Amino acid sequence: MEHAFTHNPSYTLLRCKLAAGEKLKAEAGAMVYMSPDISIETVFGSGILSAVARKFLGGESLFVNIFTASQSGGEIGIAPEHVGDVQHMKMAGQTIMLQSGSFLCSSSEISVKPKFGGLRSFFGGEVLFLLEVSGTGDLFFSSYGSIIPINVSGSYVVDTGHIVAFENSLSYKVKKVGGWKSTFFSGEGLVCEFSGTGKLWIQSRVPDGFISWVTKLLPR
Repeated sequence: MEHAFTHNPSYTLLRCKLAAGEKLKAEAGAMVYMSPDISIETVFGSGILSAVARKFLGGESLFVNIFTASQSGGEIGIAPEHVGDVQHMKMAGQTIMLQSGSFLCSSSEISVKPKFGGLRSFFGGEVLFLLEVSGTGDLFFSSYGSIIPINVSGSYVVDTGHIVAFENSLSYKVKKVGGWKSTFFSGEGLVCEFSGTGKLWIQSRVPDGFISWVTKLLPR
């Protein structure tokens, strides 16, 4: 699959050229444009998220679109819901973990499964949910803000809201940023402490920060 990025890193648009019969699996609503020789099939769940999973996985869409190029091939434009960047990864049988909501699209052969990741917020009852991605083919994941790759060797601490993806060679645990006073009043909440050797991708911004800023400007 040939691909190119434009308008990155703030408003990244992914352009994919599909060969004859080639398929692209994308989250519902991610398509920006496509050539008329590409067909689309909307699949309920498609093995990514079940009806039960949607209730608990932060409102992930139940539907996945499968785009298939005709014998003449075709081009399709894909973009994430939020402003930010898109990262390409050529999967070769390995497994990586994605923050729920970071999956954008992939080759049809890529498997995406939900996985519970641990507690995220004692206040709102939210949890950290992950997507387990494995297989061989092209994977594209997105962020809010820029994507920053980090090579971890030993240990590394990241706010849960900034996690985009990490290799499954890394182990992790969700914990308080400090004592209970720090957790309650510092604005940092909970963090993920990674350990081992592997690659980690984080995002430079979080949607909650923008929402909080906009909320303060609304008339009361």
